[in-house]
Amino acid sequence: MASTGKAVLREWRWQRYTGSVIGIYFLALLIALLIYGPPTAAQWHGLFANVAFKLATLAVVLALCYHALIGVLHVWPDYVKHEGAHRALVVYSYAAVAAYALWAVYILLGLR
Repeated sequence: MASTGKAVLREWRWQRYTGSVIGIYFLALLIALLIYGPPTAAQWHGLFANVAFKLATLAVVLALCYHALIGVLHVWPDYVKHEGAHRALVVYSYAAVAAYALWAVYILLGLR
């Protein structure tokens, strides 16, 4: 992903979009915690029983995965100069983010 020109600007914008999604979600959770106080386990269970909340949480997790992927793919070339090691880390990064995203889907949607 670490490239030049329009691609870098597009990735920069996507990082800002995903960061905004993450920030809005956590700001909403923080406001809810300040208003209603710390939730009990039953309240958390009820909150995650709501499909809309599950989908919002999934959207945030996917945004976080993409946000992190863009960031790490731009960091690897700065520290890893060996071409083979760099490619291996890029492949690992994609695989790890895909695994985290699938794991989140599995947990949030209760797939079995």
